Amino acid sequence: MKFSIRGSLPVVRVLACLIAGAILTTPNGSHAQVGDVKDFTIHQPGMSVRAMGMGGAFTAAVDDYSAIFYNPAFLVRLEEGNTNLSLLHVGIDEKFPKFFGDIGDVSSSNDVSRITSFLESNYGNHYSARMGFLNAYMARPGWAVAVIPVDLSLEMRVAQSVGPEVQVVARQDTTIAYARAWNGKLESGKLSFGVTGKAIYRGYFNRSINAVELAFDDNILRPQDAREGMTFDADLGVLYSPDVSSHPVFSKAAPTFGLTVRNVLDYGFKTNLHLLDPNSGEPDRLQRRIDVGSAFELPDWWIWRSRFAFDVRDILHENWTFSKGVHMGAEFLWKVKSWFQGGWRFGINQGYFTAGFSGDFAVFRLDLVTYAQEVGTSDSPKASRIYMTKMSMDF
Repeated sequence: MKFSIRGSLPVVRVLACLIAGAILTTPNGSHAQVGDVKDFTIHQPGMSVRAMGMGGAFTAAVDDYSAIFYNPAFLVRLEEGNTNLSLLHVGIDEKFPKFFGDIGDVSSSNDVSRITSFLESNYGNHYSARMGFLNAYMARPGWAVAVIPVDLSLEMRVAQSVGPEVQVVARQDTTIAYARAWNGKLESGKLSFGVTGKAIYRGYFNRSINAVELAFDDNILRPQDAREGMTFDADLGVLYSPDVSSHPVFSKAAPTFGLTVRNVLDYGFKTNLHLLDPNSGEPDRLQRRIDVGSAFELPDWWIWRSRFAFDVRDILHENWTFSKGVHMGAEFLWKVKSWFQGGWRFGINQGYFTAGFSGDFAVFRLDLVTYAQEVGTSDSPKASRIYMTKMSMDF
């Protein structure tokens, strides 16, 4: 079986070169500095709310504008244009609002003993939040562009060091991305390739705040604590759909297989414009990652379109484990009219249940999802469950 874009080369050789090249050139570490808080999560830039409803299993299942970050190879298979303007998306765990309000109240008292008691009563707790604003995507057959001005994530946990402290890791990414995709020539089945180029400016906060500091300043994210910088990187994607028309089983559940190598260069945020602080240093790396996945689409029935997906994601990330890497999900899309459609989703993300809903009403789209991420160590696993909503214009 051979394909060609200019000439021909065995499929297996291309996939092997992508994976081997990524593994052999992976930098060591994530640019952590001495004294940094250890972040046990796997941060996901360009995260799709829809994908999280399917447990994050979207490498081979992606079929919309979010392909620019999940697998750009799909863009050549896009049948019509897709534009999405995210007015707002917000996700928090259920304990976050109360903790954030309480910490403001006790800090305003300037009473160190009261703050110490408050932190001790929350020892071991983890709090997560994520927000995006006016993020725009435009996808057309063969290409896509994305402008992400705000993608803010915040991870906080209360820990015991010399005394109780709040450990904070936050990232604010501003991203501009452009992707192209092509079909290769294949004797049997369909093979597609894609590449996404992206420029990212990151503001990064990593610090521990003790009771004395909180007594005099309850500002969690201070400009003087920021590290920031710009990087340019690329993602490579491959999609392969074998010809199974004569197969007795797979002809009823058409499979697609995907591979994405994300952050191929991963050389760090070397260009610092000092937008947050004149003395800011370099933030953590994006970290090179490999995602592999499969999707199986069932025949349409009445108003329903159903499919299932399985991924192993984030291979090579410093926090990767098999349990964190496994993602699986199912999606059940329904369509009554072109202006009235939606879907239900279920899945497993890093070992935890996920569920999602979307509804398209003319050009307004509402997405709801609950998912959990692993925030603990391998010896002490701990989930942070996020409830997220996204309101957007989709046309």
